[in-house]
Amino acid sequence: MAPSKKTKSKGNSVESTQSPAKYPACIRPIPPSSVAISIHAKPGSKLAAITDMSDEALGVQIDAPPKDGEANAALIDFISSVIGVKRRQVSLGSGSKSRDKVVIIEEVTLQTVFDALNRALLNQ
Repeated sequence: MAPSKKTKSKGNSVESTQSPAKYPACIRPIPPSSVAISIHAKPGSKLAAITDMSDEALGVQIDAPPKDGEANAALIDFISSVIGVKRRQVSLGSGSKSRDKVVIIEEVTLQTVFDALNRALLNQ
């Protein structure tokens, strides 16, 4: 009979690959110094605001119509002003024609993004 194989425990590798539990899953780091945010956009609102933050997505109302990329440009402007970064640091990763988008913010930490979004959500 063949000897049984010894396997390494997977507990250590799971802990090191997951982000800290204090951040929602919609905000995740992209090495080396970027952050991705999953956003559920609601274009055509009267004013731009963050409506909710869950593990699935960050809810954002946009005060621009959803045509000719106006809502995407308004979303990038709004996110850059909320987080306090330059507009060129914020880009649309995916979802240019969808309400579900991924926005990438460059040269910023996960903690900075989370704090800014949380502050904006609480100040409404």
